[in-house]
Amino acid sequence: MPAIMTHDFFGKDVYAAHSDLIGSSQDERDAFLLGNQGPDPLFYLVLTLRMRPFFLLGSEMHRAEPARLLCAVKESLEVLEPDEVPVGRAYAAGFLCHYTLDSSMHPLVYQQQFALCDAGIEGLTRKDGNEVHAEIEREFDEMVLYTKLGCTIADYKPYVEVLHGSDEVLAVIGKMYAFFCMKALRIFPPVDMFPAAVKNFRTVQKLFYSPRNVMHAVANTVETRMLQRNYSFYKSMAHRDNPALVSDFDNRLHQGWENPFTGEQRTDGFWDIFEAAQTRAGRSLEAFFTDGFDLAQARAMTGGVDFSGEPVEEADAVSGASFVRVEQDGAAQLAAQLVDDEADRADGSDI
Repeated sequence: MPAIMTHDFFGKDVYAAHSDLIGSSQDERDAFLLGNQGPDPLFYLVLTLRMRPFFLLGSEMHRAEPARLLCAVKESLEVLEPDEVPVGRAYAAGFLCHYTLDSSMHPLVYQQQFALCDAGIEGLTRKDGNEVHAEIEREFDEMVLYTKLGCTIADYKPYVEVLHGSDEVLAVIGKMYAFFCMKALRIFPPVDMFPAAVKNFRTVQKLFYSPRNVMHAVANTVETRMLQRNYSFYKSMAHRDNPALVSDFDNRLHQGWENPFTGEQRTDGFWDIFEAAQTRAGRSLEAFFTDGFDLAQARAMTGGVDFSGEPVEEADAVSGASFVRVEQDGAAQLAAQLVDDEADRADGSDI
């Protein structure tokens, strides 16, 4: 999953170009940008023990056939009250954008991840793919932030700037999740599942905020000694005060690379993919909101690939598929381990 700020800035760009289609109110904008985080907040349900039956729902959703899922998301608008539909519609649009960026960018991320893990670096193997994956996407986040705003997390707090949405907005989206998870996945979450997930995600983003890297050392000790990890997942995910316009992983020189899921030979880099995904998102939104949108159209839109950019029919046949599951569950596991430190952190400060 491209990380939180990359998805947020992607959504803001799409919103600027298509706000007439998405909706102009503050609640609609908030819902759309929440939608751009897709199912990712669900990975943090682990902080709410009563949601235990749904801890793996985020992973299930990322592996599901996206066409059926998108159709169910649109159909969920029918369970809303008339005054709730604009917010629900905006969230659905954002969810589609999340899928579009994920499925477009992930082949590059996984190609870089597998190449690093297979490079023969002492002590680094595919078992460490979760940390490598997070490192790549964290660096993309830092690059996107500095490119878009000319600042770093020293001045931009993701837990303040992202994941906006009132309780009323979250409640509307919660109704949608209860329906489309039932419809597409035959899973029956309560209506308060999504609100709980977003609030947990906000908490974790605050935990991960440490521009002076002090918390990185603490997390490294917890993970390597208590969780017996080779590397710190926290350090891989936590944003740094990094004023960078480029990344070692962005392929800005357009070197050749191979899509690890399809074998396609490519030369595009991060920004090529980012911009192409925005164009694709605009076309997809127009199709998504037509009255005749159906499963056939959804399958044509998705091309049969899941959120990782991997053909759904071959998801279990590709050696890298298991990395998606472990990485996402690992994020939630780490969040649970670190949340106990929240009371010791100064509000809005870096210890």
